[in-house]
Amino acid sequence: MLRKILSVIFLLIILSCNQEKGSPFTVSGTVKNNSAKIIYLEESQVSTMQSISRDSAVIGPDGNFSFTKKNVKEGIYNLRLENDDYPFVSIISDAAKITVDADFNNVNEFYTVTGSDASQRLKEFLISSGEKLRQLFYINKELDSLKGINAESGNIQSAEEKHNSAVAELKLYTQNSVQQSKSPALALFILSTYQGMASNPNFRIEPFSVDNLMLLLNELVVKFPERKEIAGIRNSFEAQAGKAGWVGKQAPEISLPDTEGRFISLSSYKGKYVLVDFWASWCGPCRHENPNVVEAFNKFRNKNFTILGVSLDMKKEAWEKAIIDDNLNWAHISDLKQWNSQVVPLYQIQGIPFNVLVDPDGKVIAENLRGPGLQQKLAEVLQ
Repeated sequence: MLRKILSVIFLLIILSCNQEKGSPFTVSGTVKNNSAKIIYLEESQVSTMQSISRDSAVIGPDGNFSFTKKNVKEGIYNLRLENDDYPFVSIISDAAKITVDADFNNVNEFYTVTGSDASQRLKEFLISSGEKLRQLFYINKELDSLKGINAESGNIQSAEEKHNSAVAELKLYTQNSVQQSKSPALALFILSTYQGMASNPNFRIEPFSVDNLMLLLNELVVKFPERKEIAGIRNSFEAQAGKAGWVGKQAPEISLPDTEGRFISLSSYKGKYVLVDFWASWCGPCRHENPNVVEAFNKFRNKNFTILGVSLDMKKEAWEKAIIDDNLNWAHISDLKQWNSQVVPLYQIQGIPFNVLVDPDGKVIAENLRGPGLQQKLAEVLQ
């Protein structure tokens, strides 16, 4: 349920942070001690977890660059250098002129941002939360080590208490950052980033509960009354929170072409347990989760279990490459329409990865199985 609620925030965050009318927006600065000649300005589309290139510029002999865009609405933007897969800085377009100076030889603070209070606060959050996550990583590593050598229960308990304290500290820091933000874009970015990390079992952090999320969204509605779209997020969140899931219901029929153009229907798997896995090659969290799905498939494939992959891709080549690269050795289907796919409204998909486990009679017996939870559920039903 929390993933569905979170995905509502992902889907609407850009809309909520947009002003009625855009304003001129200039990003300029310098890039030092890097051989790149081209720099890209990308808009972060949180609704699809993709970055869309909006402009490119040649970096001058002195490292200077500049972008000027007309009618820009407040949102998250990235700066990325050629030949790099990831941006080196993210900013919020809350000011008319923003300056970013980067020095890749400066290990302590390789970039500064001026002219944008929200961008500076975003930088502070990313640095502070990153440090807290690093501390939590070492605590978890120590805890795993103690459990691995069957250490004394007192030592394990002490490490667990340290873990719980670090998790609570990160969560409180995130909540305070959301509540103190003067920018709706920043507040929702922080909230959705934290919930996204919490949905990944590898981080071992606790997501905000439904009640906490509702409280934070209500506060944002009051704090930013001119942002009518935030009330829309709150209302959508409220509707999702009260909506029953798929468990106990018949799985809607799906019939789409595979990579060879042959139609495959979900009903053709009647008599088997089927994990209907909704994903896409462009979805980072999906690709991160794929090794867990592969492991579960290999472990239970001979126990009347299989997987039907349903992709929200648009490009067939990228879809096929991801299937091969991630060793997804089961049937895959797609109409290659991304969020316009017929399965999106059919299964009320608000975000991916998303899955439902269907029993031999076609009834959904579980949904949103992630990480160890997938194998635990399969071991339970496939005895």
